[in-house]
Amino acid sequence: MKKNRRLLAAMAALTLTAAIAPAPPALAASTRAQAAPPFVAYHNLTSAQQTERFNTLRAQGYRPITVSISSDLSGRIWYAGMWSTSGRAMGGDLPWAMYQDMSADGYQKRFDQLAAQGYQPAAVSATGSGARARFAAIFVKNPGYRYVAKHDISPAQLLQMTGTAREDGLMPASVDVYGTADAPRYVAVWVANPGRVRWLVRTGLTQEDHDFEFKKHVAKGYRPTAIAVSATGLYTVVWRDDKPGAWYSYSGMTAAGYQSRFEELKAKGFYPININAEMGRYAAIWTK
Repeated sequence: MKKNRRLLAAMAALTLTAAIAPAPPALAASTRAQAAPPFVAYHNLTSAQQTERFNTLRAQGYRPITVSISSDLSGRIWYAGMWSTSGRAMGGDLPWAMYQDMSADGYQKRFDQLAAQGYQPAAVSATGSGARARFAAIFVKNPGYRYVAKHDISPAQLLQMTGTAREDGLMPASVDVYGTADAPRYVAVWVANPGRVRWLVRTGLTQEDHDFEFKKHVAKGYRPTAIAVSATGLYTVVWRDDKPGAWYSYSGMTAAGYQSRFEELKAKGFYPININAEMGRYAAIWTK
């Protein structure tokens, strides 16, 4: 956010950027046996279709886990997301709120309103630039939980904020990039890190850079927990070295490529916990 808020408490080809996190045989076996929580995932929805899906899923007892708002070359807005009936998909069953199609000022207004009620942003996505920038966000009510949220910050400011957050015992929970090639902007949320999980953030990665970083960090025991695609196809990735069990991550996907991976991994019991898209390019992270 513009104000710190600390509350106590090449597109057609899929790249080889998927991995399953190393795990002891016993853990791997128990992970395979654990069924995925009930979930619904979608992509390529218009704003009107997103609203309809929101109303339907909320009425059926689902809760939003991740959301992505993106633009295409014609400036049209598209949505992707995943909802679940189980808090296991996001680590809890906290009260929640979700808003879409917000301007930067609209997002700030919703943030201020909800923060006063004990809510904090859990997942925020943005697309476009300037006055045409649009936001979508999921908030959860978690009074007393420390966090910092920022939007409309440059890559340099993101890295500066990241350093400050690390010193303050926080870690990134959500990040997305919007704006233009000459002036990329970020929206990000950092949350408390009581377990002192090691983490790092990489920005402005080409597909080749991303693939190199992917192999390097996976070899060191890290996993991606958030990935954002810019309008120019550059990636921003958050890495952690915690051990959640089995996972997959793919980038450089078309919409059809994402659907194919989704069906393949769903058959193996995996569900997406982070989906991000821009200009028809998709990246996603799955877990069990």
